[in-house]
Amino acid sequence: MGDQHSAAAGKPSGAATARSKPATGLRELKKARTAAAIQRHAMTLFESNGYDATPVEAVAAAAEVAPSTVYRYFPTKEDLVISDEFDNVLFTKFAEQPADSTVVESLRAAFHEVSGSMSAEDMELGRRRTRLMLEEPGLRGAALTNLLTLERAIAEQVAQRSGRGADDPEIAWFTGAVVGIALGFMRRWTENPDLDVIPVFDHALDRLAAGLSF
Repeated sequence: MGDQHSAAAGKPSGAATARSKPATGLRELKKARTAAAIQRHAMTLFESNGYDATPVEAVAAAAEVAPSTVYRYFPTKEDLVISDEFDNVLFTKFAEQPADSTVVESLRAAFHEVSGSMSAEDMELGRRRTRLMLEEPGLRGAALTNLLTLERAIAEQVAQRSGRGADDPEIAWFTGAVVGIALGFMRRWTENPDLDVIPVFDHALDRLAAGLSF
């Protein structure tokens, strides 16, 4: 999720609110860029030398940062592959969507904003990470845990936007479907590098929206 801002006493002015949102998104995007740079070095080493044979210290040396910097962004070695700071940007953008937008409209707009901010290099890194997490037996458990964490995070934001409880069955079905869609095109993406995931995701959201009441 993105950084949370505590509200000052009294209602903030519209100008203050307008300034805070872009700042939040920019901060998340900067973190995503730094994390991606470290991950690129990690992926090069993992692909060349093997995941198990590559220590975090080697990643730090390749990225020309201290091991503590790597651990600040990636608390575990598995996170170097599993973690995606662009998820945080997505959640921030999702929270910033207009209150009168439906959940699907908001998710679609956030997804388009984030994907539009990603370079071809960012997208290719995502595909390489996805391939490794699906192929490396030692990463599959961590990948599943991460997907479940993302599912809960999406459910919390959908609950806030819809005014329902996070344990509402319809929210659980929706978030489960979104994660399932993401997992499906992750697998297809590793098999077909030229797959354009944006229209695939859009089409899936259209099908979901047809059965939603929020």
